[in-house]
Amino acid sequence: MKWVVGALIAVVVGWAVVSTTAAAPVSIDETSLKFLPADTIGIAFIDMNGLRSSPLAQDFLKTSNKSVYPRDLQEFSAATGLKPEQDLDKITAAKISAHEGIVIAQGRIDRFKVEQFFKDRGQRTEAYLGQSFYVDGDRAVAVFDNLVVAGQLNALKKAIDHMQVPGSAPLRTELRDAIQTIEAGNQVWAVGEFSVADVQAVGVQSPSVEILKSLRNGSYQMRLDTGLHARAIGNFADAESARNLEDMANGALGLARLNVAGRQPEFAQLLDGIQVSASGNALTIRIEQSGELLEKLKNARMIDPKLQ
Repeated sequence: MKWVVGALIAVVVGWAVVSTTAAAPVSIDETSLKFLPADTIGIAFIDMNGLRSSPLAQDFLKTSNKSVYPRDLQEFSAATGLKPEQDLDKITAAKISAHEGIVIAQGRIDRFKVEQFFKDRGQRTEAYLGQSFYVDGDRAVAVFDNLVVAGQLNALKKAIDHMQVPGSAPLRTELRDAIQTIEAGNQVWAVGEFSVADVQAVGVQSPSVEILKSLRNGSYQMRLDTGLHARAIGNFADAESARNLEDMANGALGLARLNVAGRQPEFAQLLDGIQVSASGNALTIRIEQSGELLEKLKNARMIDPKLQ
């Protein structure tokens, strides 16, 4: 069941680095919002429609290798007819508590076929407030018309509880304020409280992870137009942690530049587009890359083949 959440997000990561689209204000759509309890501590959003409208993304999708998708996702797609890169419109991930969260996927989703897929796999079902859950251990999936909600069983129940109550309490003020800091036009963004476990969950394993234990909250935003523009801000418990990460990151970037200087000028140019700086308790990472450079790197297979 873990693949359901991970694969939905992985679909986007593979081709977001080469796409572009028109700007539109960031927001949480009403459909997703009704599943988010008032005590939600973190939110991430991916505008699949915006990414998909890009000529660069369309070109990438034509040449991308779908065989790199997880086997379970390939089986799911074959059984349900759902093609994530074409049929998903919005993906919202919410951190409900320190160790629980949900992912809400919206798009052209055939409820009958998706439910039949889980039934054919012998998935255990559990009824809750009139909704059927497909359960595997501590994780579960709830299927609606053109919408799927997946996550830890307890977090999913909280989401259904919230959905059932008319006029539920809004999100916390600090989270709403954080969303307001996301600049218009970003198709991928995240705000809220994050931890070292969240970083490790997306595959980051390095000495810097120890320093990340002092990470308190932060934000991420990515806009794609004629190039890629991204900014991540992490707020730490102390200024020393932010400075140490700044030194480590800039040291790694400098070493990488030395290794590729003269041999891979395009990759050196890519590294030059990454800037890391610390100010007080905050660490900021800025990335500015042109679409032309990203296309060159893609064609030269200098980007991880798993992302193609």
